[in-house]
Amino acid sequence: MAFDKLCDEVILTYGEDFAYILKLTYLNEFEKIKNLDYKKFGIIEKDDLLFYGKNYPLFKSLLFFNEIPVFRKEKESILFLKSIEINPRDTLNSLSYKEKIKLGNEFLKRCLKFVPKEYISYIPYLIFGKGYYFKGVCLKEYVSALNGLYKIGKKNKVKKLIINRELPNEKDVKKYKKKLAKKISLFKKKLNSYEINYFNLKFNNKNFKCQYIYIKQSFWDKISGLFGEGIELKYYPTLVNIAYSSEKVDFMKPLFIFVDGGDISVYAKVPKLVYLKDELTLNHLNLKGKYVYFGNWKKDKFWEIVGEVR
Repeated sequence: MAFDKLCDEVILTYGEDFAYILKLTYLNEFEKIKNLDYKKFGIIEKDDLLFYGKNYPLFKSLLFFNEIPVFRKEKESILFLKSIEINPRDTLNSLSYKEKIKLGNEFLKRCLKFVPKEYISYIPYLIFGKGYYFKGVCLKEYVSALNGLYKIGKKNKVKKLIINRELPNEKDVKKYKKKLAKKISLFKKKLNSYEINYFNLKFNNKNFKCQYIYIKQSFWDKISGLFGEGIELKYYPTLVNIAYSSEKVDFMKPLFIFVDGGDISVYAKVPKLVYLKDELTLNHLNLKGKYVYFGNWKKDKFWEIVGEVR
């Protein structure tokens, strides 16, 4: 069960609007939050840089930004920050408004070198925007932490945190991050050996070339996942995003990861630049989410979409 379903449980039992806001955050449906009375929960909106990791060292926050993978190594990110006279070990939350504007503008200039001309006008929307905060924590990162605790089996604790509108214990969050880091490391090793294939997706009378990875999950893969040695399905919504950090993956094309365990578990991402310019979504494919998508298909649908002969 995904985090949005957990939110649905809380909503159904307690009629909790706060849980609905968290569900929308999880699904990246921020435009719907604007129409809700989120302020009554102590949530505030402010102008922000849209980098992930508000309390991470800046060089790591920039490295995590893979909508346009400007930096692939820590050294590159550190040298860039030093060149614009910003301490690489400062955090986004510690910067003044003026410093944030400077960082955003200088980073935008770097992005221009990597993006086709027809997409350049959309780059600012990836860097500058509105951020939502709850008790001083970026709402998206708050939801990410709750989702992480849920993934490591702390469902009841997460439900209580939502109902009581509390922040999670940092020790629990670190436990999840440690486990996630292990999954990311394993996935990156596997990614080197995975074959990237392609199919064409038609949407709004346009053809989009999509890349995909097909993973045949064996019985032993499932067993090793249960004992922490493999990659459980619940981690793939994060990993499909992580994949864009690899030079093997084209950051301007949608990516699908298909995990075949009988039926097909589908995890996909549409680059935000493609969404903003071409308005491509994947909801019409019976997938949930925005930018990052997930769902399940029967094999017939899988073969129909990728267009291969069985």
